[in-house]
Amino acid sequence: MPQAISNPSVTSFATELAELLVQSEAVESDSDRLQRSAARASFLENAQHQVDSLRAAAKATETGALISGGLSALGGLCEVGGAVFKYKAEMDSAGLCPGTVNADLSRKVAGEMRDANILHAVGNGLSGLAAPTKSLVGDATAMRDDADAKRFETLGEEARWQASDRSTAIDKRGELGDKLLDLVQDLEQAQSASANAVIGRI
Repeated sequence: MPQAISNPSVTSFATELAELLVQSEAVESDSDRLQRSAARASFLENAQHQVDSLRAAAKATETGALISGGLSALGGLCEVGGAVFKYKAEMDSAGLCPGTVNADLSRKVAGEMRDANILHAVGNGLSGLAAPTKSLVGDATAMRDDADAKRFETLGEEARWQASDRSTAIDKRGELGDKLLDLVQDLEQAQSASANAVIGRI
């Protein structure tokens, strides 16, 4: 008789233990779902940062190209202006007769040559600045933005792995939960059979 009574107690304990395990697995599955949701949110956030960085890189490249083009165009205009002043100076100096002194015309020619030289030098300087400015303003900034985009891509990939790991853990916990539920049912059936056996003996 004592043996028959102890079996239901052991079975009841095993059932309670299995139920606690099922509850524990459910709580851990909920935790995995939260972590998976956070990882997915992180993936989407980093993907958006990556897109933003790539757009910024494109904008920096565009800005650098516009500034470089503007400097080149301005440099070209200055050179054209210098050529015009040089032409005027040459035309005016042709009007000077050799051996005669025309102070006003000489000053005018000298001023035009000075302006021509200044505009030519400024034009050369601006044209020379175009390439370094493009590198500094556009290319360097674009490279930094590309590096940021790569970093966000890596962070997004890491978040995607984490979400995948959590999904795998959830699936495994689901399988374990099913096994534990089967075990609880088997234990309850065993307990019921044991109780029926005890009742049958009484």
